[in-house]
Amino acid sequence: MKHPKFPVPKLLILATTAYAVVNLLHWPIGFTFFTQLSNLFLAAVVLLQLLFPKARFLPGLKFSAVLSIFVTFLVYLTVLGPVVPGGLTAAYAQDHGASFCLHLLNPALAMFDFFRNDAAFPYGKRHAALALIPPFLYFLFILALGRLGLRWGPTGMLAPYPFLDYGSPAGWFGLVVGGSRFFPIQIGVFYAVLALLLLFYAAAHALLFLARRRRSAVSTLSS
Repeated sequence: MKHPKFPVPKLLILATTAYAVVNLLHWPIGFTFFTQLSNLFLAAVVLLQLLFPKARFLPGLKFSAVLSIFVTFLVYLTVLGPVVPGGLTAAYAQDHGASFCLHLLNPALAMFDFFRNDAAFPYGKRHAALALIPPFLYFLFILALGRLGLRWGPTGMLAPYPFLDYGSPAGWFGLVVGGSRFFPIQIGVFYAVLALLLLFYAAAHALLFLARRRRSAVSTLSS
């Protein structure tokens, strides 16, 4: 018996993303952040899945979108959210809960939707490799915006995130101890990008492993 599709999580992703976008329109530069772009990427993919469920290119895009939003959830939960004044509770409450939607609710919905509706697809190592393309393109995008004169935050950073700010004292290859109250150790952007790519690659393989387990379980139930 073929595993039936369940569209509710996709519809919820579209609704929560729309809610977050409306509440972030006052902050246009926010749409240069990986969080917002990864959520929009996910929303676009699930919309295409609803409209064109048999399109061959969608499983690979879905894997990449789910991976991107999972890393967004992980980095915000462990690195960025805790340094917000008031901690994680205040961080998730920002912009009338838009932050909660983008950093926690949508990642949870994305994972549920992926394992409920998409994990039966025979994903392979090439999907893990292709999943590195979005973060790499994002970094090139940020470099281009910085070269064009865009600046972020009250200190005029050259990137939206401190660990990507190549104008900081750590620069591209440095190491600064005690450089910031919130980030007491700053590493060069080269090392930060390398660490993020390794995180993406490791998370991609973990997702592949879990997808295979899910596919085996579905096959067993269907036989």
